[in-house]
Amino acid sequence: MSPIIEVLKETLKRAIGKRDYKTIEKIIIKTHKGDIAEVFKYLNKEERKILMLTLIKSNIQKAGDVFQDLEEDIKSELLRNLSSKDLTNLLNNLPVNEIVKIIDHIPDDVRDIILKNLEKEKIEELEELEQLLTTNEDNIASIIREDFLSINENITVQEAIEIVKNADKEIEILYIYVVDDKNRLIGVVSLKELITSPGNILVKDIMTRELITVSINATKEEVIDIFKRYDLYILPVINDEEELVGVVYIEDIIDVISEKTTEDFFKMAGAKEEELFYQDKTFKIAKLRMPWLLTATFGEFITAIIISFFSFTIEQFLPIIFFLPMVAALSGNISSQAAIITARGLKEGRLSENIVDYIRSIIKELKVALVIGFGAGLLVGLISSLWINNHKLGMIVGVALFFSIVIAGLIGSLIPYIMDKMGKDPTLATGVLALTITDIVGISIYLSVATYFIHYLHL
Repeated sequence: MSPIIEVLKETLKRAIGKRDYKTIEKIIIKTHKGDIAEVFKYLNKEERKILMLTLIKSNIQKAGDVFQDLEEDIKSELLRNLSSKDLTNLLNNLPVNEIVKIIDHIPDDVRDIILKNLEKEKIEELEELEQLLTTNEDNIASIIREDFLSINENITVQEAIEIVKNADKEIEILYIYVVDDKNRLIGVVSLKELITSPGNILVKDIMTRELITVSINATKEEVIDIFKRYDLYILPVINDEEELVGVVYIEDIIDVISEKTTEDFFKMAGAKEEELFYQDKTFKIAKLRMPWLLTATFGEFITAIIISFFSFTIEQFLPIIFFLPMVAALSGNISSQAAIITARGLKEGRLSENIVDYIRSIIKELKVALVIGFGAGLLVGLISSLWINNHKLGMIVGVALFFSIVIAGLIGSLIPYIMDKMGKDPTLATGVLALTITDIVGISIYLSVATYFIHYLHL
């Protein structure tokens, strides 16, 4: 924590503790919104609520700016604790795309309440909001901004400079987009180039005609790829008629990447992002996690049934069962690692676009599994031979573990691809699903190999 944030935090905490609202107002008026948002991370739940309420009552515009900069879990906490009236005031002062991002990550019942409140005060924006909500979840509509400046190609540089001078102060002007008489985007000119050019020449004579654009129908992944490829700060968005409809800023892309990372972590854990909204509601969180846990429970029941099929082998040589937890753990780890690598490749488009690349990925994971399986099988086989004092058992355990690990690597590579082809998020295959299937298959292979060798070696 920087010294400035430390001082700001302690000053605000003292003022909030004394309920000294005048001091709080003075501080937040003079402090940058980014610093206020940073301080929220070091306050408790009650202090955050008081600070946000003071912001809403003293400077609703700044309250909206600060709220947009907060981390997702803090946003969810405030959404739970603010009254309907205060929440409505706050949301009514946010851009429509920000409202979309907020209600996309909250439960349906809370979203319905917010929409009802918004209908009373923002009917026109609500129509736009509902249109955005019906858009594909991964569409860029929710991150498009309208704070850009466009000018006609046939005006002079001097006239363009006057437009820049009279533009809304909230618009951050680095580039000015040039459109024709039909509002079609045809070029761009930088602010520096504009103010350093002779005032009597036309804008179309100094504009750059080659510019990078994106369709309004593009996905967020496509836009992320464009920003990475061309190292952009801002990207213009056009419709099917090539009309300029908005822009996407790099900070919004960073937010999207952060949101997707958080979402992927939840999916890998077999949980839902809605948990951020219910941080202090144990039963609600348990209900959200239950579907995946029930899936795992059902899978483990299948595993238990499979083990029962091999009761003869277990009765004949009980030490075989000692190594089942090791088989499940090692196979599960190998499977999860392969699934995560494959899912990442599929989401980035590296594997989903070319079947050859995907096959190479499978071969690579199989090679890795072969090496790890051989090493783990050899090590565990030697240790078990010394422990049980039976070299035949050690060989059986080592060979069975080897095959379990190799098949686990194959399963981890296949499940994300199958999910992707089914139109599902491949990240779902990196957690509970992969582990459950690997347990079933891995233990089946282990006991099958062990049974075969036990009979073969006449143990």
